This record gives sequence, C-alpha cells and structure tokens, in this order.
Amino acid sequence: MRKIAIATLGFLLFVFGGCAPSMEPAYLTPTFAPPVILSPVLPTNTPLPSPDPTGTPAPSPTPYQPLAGTVAINDVFLRSGPGFLNEPYWTYPQGEKVEILGRAPGSSWLYVHTSNNLLGWMKLELVQFEGNFEDLPEVMPEGFTVIKGHMYTHEGKPASHITLTLTPSGGTPAEQDAATTDALGQFYFFLPKESSGTWTLEANAYGCESSAVDEACSLVGRFPPSMQINVKESAEVWYNLQLEAP
Repeated sequence: MRKIAIATLGFLLFVFGGCAPSMEPAYLTPTFAPPVILSPVLPTNTPLPSPDPTGTPAPSPTPYQPLAGTVAINDVFLRSGPGFLNEPYWTYPQGEKVEILGRAPGSSWLYVHTSNNLLGWMKLELVQFEGNFEDLPEVMPEGFTVIKGHMYTHEGKPASHITLTLTPSGGTPAEQDAATTDALGQFYFFLPKESSGTWTLEANAYGCESSAVDEACSLVGRFPPSMQINVKESAEVWYNLQLEAP
C-alpha cells in the first residue's frame, strides 16, 4: 500500500504540480475576485474579558506575520484559484521565495504573495515552509463552484490526508482536480465558476500521516465506490464518503 500511495502522489505532482516548461504569463495582475480572510470567532460559551479596573487599555491583537516559503520544485504554477483547473498565470523556479498569507479550507492550497508582487495560489506540497499549516489564517476564495464533503474511517472517525479526485464525465486526467482531507476529514474543490455537468468523485490515495493508516502505513479499510455528482446542485451539499471495513 505504501508503494501505491507514493506512486499516486508522484503522479499527482507530475501532472498537476506545475512540472511543465516555463510559460509567459497570460496577464500580469490577477483578475479573479479577492479572497476573504476569515476572522476567528469566539465560541458562544466563552465569556468576554472584563474591563480592566485600572483603566489600562487592553493589548491590541498581534497582526498576522506571513510565513516565509520556498518553491520546492521547478516550474510551479501560481494559479488564480485553489485548484488545478484554475488558470495558471506565472511559473516559478525551485528556490523562489514567497510569502504565505493563508490557506484555503481543506488541506491543499496556500495563498501566497510572490517576489514579483502577484497574489495567487500554490499547491501545499510544492512549497516548503516552517510552521503548522493549520495555524495559517483560513482564506475563503470567492467566485468559484465549491464541492465539499467529509471522508470518514470505517469506524466513523474523520480520515485525514486522504486524496480525492474530481473528474468530469468523459474527462481526461488533464481535466481532473484533486483535493486532500484536513484533520477534520474535510475536503474542498474550487472549480471554475462555469463548471457544470456530472462529475465523478473518488478517493484513491493517502499519506502515511493519515489517521486512517496503521503503523506500517497501510490503509485500514478500503476506498469506497466512486460517487456521481452534479456540480450545479452542489452549493449546499456536503458529500460524505466512508472507508469500507477491512
């Protein structure tokens, strides 16, 4: 199973990660809708701090400091949205420095600021940085068709680091998107707004850090059957998949 996982990840990086000849930019400044950085919300049962009786003003929140990142391989695409089907408009060589401003929901894409002053999205596995991915501010991109859902273990617990693909009916690998589940088992696909029709949702790879593997990095259970979904009916739907018992 380890060989299957490694081979699948290598395939995804080769096909989708930007391993292509350098390209001239389609345009120099992004034209997509600006993302929204979500502010943390206090739980409803958390009391607000009482005013300081001494009259000392409360400390101001510490502004978020972007993380420093480095492009891990040559010819990594900067994309207009967090997904392989969103337009690439620049490529960057291995070693290129970027500022990481946030992450998309799920566990797949980074929102970055590049050295040539562009904003866009890079695949998580193709950027090296120090720090916890989950600590990055969550950035919700606007203007996309969103497909979302959960993956569970055969025991009904969240299954993290499972890779799912989304392919249009009759589509080729070049028309396929991929997403990875986060610690809560959630996955998100951000398709171009004009996407339509029936697509196939399928879980087909995993990482050794997944909550659904054993100490030998073998998947505990089997991937569920693929699911057919209509992307235009997906706005309010959570698609839930569960690993089958061993």
